[in-house]
Amino acid sequence: MTGVSYDDLWSGTWNDTTRYGPACRHRRRIVAKLVLRLPHQTICDLGCGDGRLLSELSRKTSAALFGADVSATAVEQAGKNVPDASFRQMDLQAGTMDRNYDVVIMSEVLEHIEHDTAALKAIAPHTRHIVISVPGGAEDKVDRQYGHYRNYHHDSLIKVMNEGGFDVIFYRRWGFPFHEILQFIMSRGQDGKEVQDGAYTRLKIIIANILYGIFFLNVLPMGRQVFAVGRSREYSGNT
Repeated sequence: MTGVSYDDLWSGTWNDTTRYGPACRHRRRIVAKLVLRLPHQTICDLGCGDGRLLSELSRKTSAALFGADVSATAVEQAGKNVPDASFRQMDLQAGTMDRNYDVVIMSEVLEHIEHDTAALKAIAPHTRHIVISVPGGAEDKVDRQYGHYRNYHHDSLIKVMNEGGFDVIFYRRWGFPFHEILQFIMSRGQDGKEVQDGAYTRLKIIIANILYGIFFLNVLPMGRQVFAVGRSREYSGNT
């Protein structure tokens, strides 16, 4: 662990950001689209946070949904946000998978795990496919204060996935130019956080909605947000 209290972060710091933040909303949109392209009778979101991604998926599929997070606070919130899904508290650096799944999601999670390749090796026997999103730009003070061990520069995520037991069948960068501009602005603030943290005022929600629309113009395969889909070489079981 990095010394960051994820229970504290899910007690008000991250909640409105995940709900209204334009980057968070686009991540959910893109990850959901990638998941729904795969066979997906069972889906597990590792590092599910408050469950907003699974909530979005629940409106688009009848698959059985599962989630796990290191934060007890996040798991409690997720259970309220997605009552039809099953959740449990789990530290990915110490826990083991409880069953097999068609799709495992790790969205903005792998960078928080010290031994990322080992974590993927532990997951690979338990899923047909994995969908991953990670930050790919240079680390800044926001990343460090949120408990990132690393960001994934160049094609480093592909190497980690291959070593972790997955063949990469989709890889793309996203976010240029407008997400990049917002990230630069956030990195200039006090402690790099006040642009996105805490409760959103009505004005902040309006601005976030405008930015969400603008972010649809991030059409080039460039940027600091990385998405990948992997097919497990180790999976041999049934869900």
